[in-house]
Amino acid sequence: MTIVISAFPCLGKITLTNQHPDHYIDMEFYESRVTKNMTETYQHQFFMNCASTIQLVYETGAYDVIFITDDDRLIHKLNDLNIPIIHVLPNPFNYYHLAEYKQRVMHRSGIDWYEQVLANDVDHLADKIDRLRYENATIYFVEPDKYLEHLVPELQ
Repeated sequence: MTIVISAFPCLGKITLTNQHPDHYIDMEFYESRVTKNMTETYQHQFFMNCASTIQLVYETGAYDVIFITDDDRLIHKLNDLNIPIIHVLPNPFNYYHLAEYKQRVMHRSGIDWYEQVLANDVDHLADKIDRLRYENATIYFVEPDKYLEHLVPELQ
């Protein structure tokens, strides 16, 4: 059975996909760039199309794992399709763990990228986690020097 894992950047989605291309697929849509300057109507359509594409891959069962972004607009569309999602998120309740994650991202992608793309999401993580817990979602937290294969028992 295929599982869907939503994960923040720098957690090993691409590495695992490259190491195990017959089992894992990273469904990257570059939504932060693609939706730039789109009207709300077009963004809605874009995320519906992304969710439909993921649904097709999910229902074929061709892959053990589908990795996706943590973008709430996509997550909501997948929830509407009743596709279960495992979430892997930085831990805003542990200063040391969060600081290590931020450093990991900035080392890989730079401070400017972090500030432009990820900082707002990190700042609002506690609210996102509260919402996901209310929805009874499965959540795993990033730990220092750990990646998806260390954090998600379903990948074992």
